[in-house]
Amino acid sequence: MQILILFLAVLTGGNVEQDSSQETRNVDYPAIPEKVTSFGAAVIDGQLYIYGGHTGRAHAYDKHAQANTLRRLNLQKPKAWESLAQGPGLQGLALVACGGKLYRVGGFTAKNEAGDDQDLWSQAGVACYDPGTSQWTDLSPLPEPRSSFDAAALDQKIYAIGGWKLAGNEEETWHKTACVLDLSANTPQWQEIPEPPFQRRALAVAAYDGKIYVIGGMQQEGGPTKRVDIFDPKSGEWSQGPSLHGEQMDGFGPSAFATGGSLYVSTYSGLLQRLAKDGQSWERVTELDRARFFHRMLPLSDTRLITVGGASMESGKFDEVDVIDVSR
Repeated sequence: MQILILFLAVLTGGNVEQDSSQETRNVDYPAIPEKVTSFGAAVIDGQLYIYGGHTGRAHAYDKHAQANTLRRLNLQKPKAWESLAQGPGLQGLALVACGGKLYRVGGFTAKNEAGDDQDLWSQAGVACYDPGTSQWTDLSPLPEPRSSFDAAALDQKIYAIGGWKLAGNEEETWHKTACVLDLSANTPQWQEIPEPPFQRRALAVAAYDGKIYVIGGMQQEGGPTKRVDIFDPKSGEWSQGPSLHGEQMDGFGPSAFATGGSLYVSTYSGLLQRLAKDGQSWERVTELDRARFFHRMLPLSDTRLITVGGASMESGKFDEVDVIDVSR
């Protein structure tokens, strides 16, 4: 499979056949308004939403280098990005779609000015955005501030796993806990799930086949890892899955999502991988045109994915939205 140019016609919703031998950049979706990493993104009803993230130089964090606007792109009629409701400046957060609404979870805020000593604080705030009203509504906060984590929705529940707590000059605290928010409850409250057998951040979390997959990440000790852990909500048990292909850095800042009955992950080196049907190994699908980390990969259809934002060590941040065809 290769990233293809898809010459999308507005009236056809993008379903235009192209020469499968052509490998090039996608030119149909407009670039995101600002190059960004460590942001949240989700798709609802053919609309791509992004929120927050880091817009400054690598490792230079300040209050002016954190995005705070919810933006939307119509994936069927991709004319231009819309700027919607604003909120706090955040990065290292999660944005999850569930039941036709968006849920913004955690992240960290930089309180310092540009050039000053960094003053970074993880947040516990959680908010819901209703596209019907264009309003944010605050929900029950996380049990403890959390950033550099990821989250996924399964069966009307949001699972937040991994990450750490930053608190200014205090030493960072790597989280040993994970938690779930049951959106079907009369008053949803976060509850802890059984303790994960790991402490990692800069990881990917995805729902697939009734389970929650926790993929890669940075370890408190030992650097990046390609390890995969699986949580079964029915049994409440953790198990270890097959490790990713690639070098150790392929576990750093990945993004994962399931579509068309398969689970995919895109990694630091640009390798797109798919979990085998028996769940015992990962299959190499393709080498992507743009190798990204701290990006987001989301479903466009059962046979197509999109990647947005992120960066590479070689070329810096990206603003392109790429399409990945996994039909072959």
